[in-house]
Amino acid sequence: MLSATHGRIEKEERLWVSVDWSKAPMGSASGTVEINGVALPVSETNPEAKLSGFVEADETVSIEAEHYTRTVDSGAVRWEKIPDYGRTLSAMSIFPVTAASVTPPTNSPCLEYRMTLFNPGQVEVEAILAPTLNFVPGRGLRFAVSFDDQPPQVVDALEHNSQTDWETSVKDNVRKVRTSHTVAGTGVHTLKFWMVDPGVVLEKLVVDLGGVKPSYLGPPESYRGQD
Repeated sequence: MLSATHGRIEKEERLWVSVDWSKAPMGSASGTVEINGVALPVSETNPEAKLSGFVEADETVSIEAEHYTRTVDSGAVRWEKIPDYGRTLSAMSIFPVTAASVTPPTNSPCLEYRMTLFNPGQVEVEAILAPTLNFVPGRGLRFAVSFDDQPPQVVDALEHNSQTDWETSVKDNVRKVRTSHTVAGTGVHTLKFWMVDPGVVLEKLVVDLGGVKPSYLGPPESYRGQD
């Protein structure tokens, strides 16, 4: 059942899909809702379960950086919000800015984002960052990403710091850095964004399970259930 079956949409509108569980078959079931040729997959494995965190839709999870589930500090070193910074909402960065570099997970402040996934397996995480340059001699600009209890994957945002990369970061006013992960099992998972070097400014995270389409600002933020 749909919350609306007709009408005029000026900009955007969220449609709610409900299921009569008394008529649904046992086990896993799936279906599609088609709107102007756009297919929205519907999957249900446990009708009693509550959707937790950001909910995957169309094989995508999109998260504004400030909407973390939990933040883990390390002494005085912490993630803080920078209001109204970035292209879509705000940003998160490490303070104090003079903090020493670390190797996660030891002594590494962490942002945690809980989400419900329906299409696990190989996934890519796109971190959308401020277009910061390598202002510290001898190193780039590193952070780490992991799912659940997996080891943090350290990545240098400036690994490919070529002329073309610089031109793209200036044109887009962000740096987009992708990491690849393997996530097992449907249900609730936690994405963790770790500090390695200070100076990283996180604006948005996009989890691509195969459905992300090219766009300038990235997909709009996903629906958020209970944390």
